[in-house]
Amino acid sequence: MSTSPRLTMTSRAAVLGLAALMLAACGTSGASSDPTTQPAASTTSAATKDGEMVPVTVGTLPIVATSALWYGVDQGIFEKHGLDVTVDTGVGSETMVAAALAHEVDFVTLNSVSMMVALDAGVPVQVASGFSQAWEGGGEDISAVLAKADSGITDAAGLAGHTVAVNTLSSAGTLTISEAVRAAGGDPAEIDFVEIRYPDMIRALEAGDVDAIWEVEPFITIAQGNGAQVVSWNFAESAPGLSTQVMVTAADQDPELLERFTTALTEVLEAAGEDEAGLREVLVDKLEMDPALAERVRMDRFSTAINLEALGTLAGLAHDDALVSKPVDIAKFDTGR
Repeated sequence: MSTSPRLTMTSRAAVLGLAALMLAACGTSGASSDPTTQPAASTTSAATKDGEMVPVTVGTLPIVATSALWYGVDQGIFEKHGLDVTVDTGVGSETMVAAALAHEVDFVTLNSVSMMVALDAGVPVQVASGFSQAWEGGGEDISAVLAKADSGITDAAGLAGHTVAVNTLSSAGTLTISEAVRAAGGDPAEIDFVEIRYPDMIRALEAGDVDAIWEVEPFITIAQGNGAQVVSWNFAESAPGLSTQVMVTAADQDPELLERFTTALTEVLEAAGEDEAGLREVLVDKLEMDPALAERVRMDRFSTAINLEALGTLAGLAHDDALVSKPVDIAKFDTGR
């Protein structure tokens, strides 16, 4: 697989910036840069105190997938396991990792590529479990590239030679779009990736500032409602069933709390997966989503298990495009769940 020149230079800069931020956070929290030599947390964990509710803060993003966490809180599943969980959507992913390292939050959801970058940089974090996954079997998915109906772009190969908006230049989006284009016979080196926030992409497409946009839900459904057409289901065409987000915590997290939380999370995600109507109600209540839109958006799959095969594909792409300096150790994503 060849690298994508227009992506690689900016991606390396983004990787360095991410690593610097996380490593600086390690210094602030007094943590070692070697995640394999972390001591157990020095404070006595509340998880060892039988009969007491343990406060747990989970840092995440205000997106469709977070509905599963709110669902677990509202349904009392975390409480059943003795956990008083607070879902904090106030900060971005990298800042959340810094907060986890400083033990200001206990767990964070992080996209798989950012976790690979963090591990490659020696940041003392660990994968606690899986969280959300793309769909398998082809067809519609939770990640898509869209273009105007009259753009002349009809498939992934047609993205070559055009400007494509992504939310960040070092992401699963850029990697899987490039692979989808390559698999369809196009040259990803001819794509000009530009960075635009998800909520601003539709406006940029309609204004003609970009030729195509990479979106997730609810923005895929919104864009389609405005007349845009899907030209690539990029996850399905490159790494079907990809574990899009994983649950991450500090390397020195108390093992009892880690076990209790992941056990509870497994039950939460299983219940959420069987109650789609309940999840859609959460979108209205917590994200203040229009009820009609909440009924139409595509929902993630949820599981604490991690699709290591699909993740291995993404890891190979990350190494090929120089987002990581050495091959990713997939064993660090294998939590045994």
